[in-house]
Amino acid sequence: MIEIKVIIVCIIVLILTKIGLNIKFKSLKQLKTRTNEILCKLASKFLEDENMCIEILKKLGNNSDVKVISNEEYNSCLYTVYNNTITIGKFKENYMKPQTIAHECVHSCQNKIMLWFNFIISNICNLYFIIVLILALFNKLPNTNFFLIILTAIVFLQYVIRNALETDAMTRAPYIAKEYLKENNILKDEEIKTLLEEYNDVNKIGIPLTNYSLIIKNIIKMIIFCIAILI
Repeated sequence: MIEIKVIIVCIIVLILTKIGLNIKFKSLKQLKTRTNEILCKLASKFLEDENMCIEILKKLGNNSDVKVISNEEYNSCLYTVYNNTITIGKFKENYMKPQTIAHECVHSCQNKIMLWFNFIISNICNLYFIIVLILALFNKLPNTNFFLIILTAIVFLQYVIRNALETDAMTRAPYIAKEYLKENNILKDEEIKTLLEEYNDVNKIGIPLTNYSLIIKNIIKMIIFCIAILI
C-alpha cells in the first residue's frame, strides 16, 4: 500500500536529514548547560528586556508601531504578526537575550506578505491535518491518496516559508546584537568578542536543530495521517 511506502520514505528522509545536518541530540544538553560565571557577569550589564527590544527596533528602523510587552509565562521571546507584537518572557540563559531579542526584532522587519502567508498557511496546515486525521480514523475519506498528496503539498509549502524566515532571522541576529551592544557602550570590545564567540558556538548547534525540528514536525504529520489511514 502507498501509505506504508510513504511512511518508509518519511523515516528515511528523517534519518538522512539527521545525518546530513550532523544532528546530535546530546547537543541539546550542551545548549542548556553553557552558562558560566563570565557569561552571567556580562548578562548583568544588559538593559531591561523591554528597553533592549525598543533600542534594537530603533536600530532596525521599525519602532513606529511594534508593540513590546513582557509576559512571565513565556520562556523566551516571540513575535506575532497578527497583532504586530513582540512578547518577552523569562530567559533560561540571560546571556542569550541580545541575540534572541534581535531575532524577534528581525522577524518584525521581514516582508509582511511572507509573515502573513506563514501565519495563514501554518494554521491551515494544522486545521487540515486535524480534519483529515479525524475523517481517516472514522473511514470517511473517499480518496485517501488525494488527501495525502494535498497534506504533503501543504506541509512542504509551510516548511519552505517558515525555514526562509527563521534562517534569515537566525543569521542576522548575532550581528545585530553585536552592533547594538557596541553602539550603546553596554559591553567592552573584549566582552562583546567573548559573547559573540559563545553565540557562534550556540548557533552551530541551534540553527541545524531548529531546521531539523521544522522538518520533524511536518513529516510526523504525514506519518500519523498514514497510520490513521491504515488503522
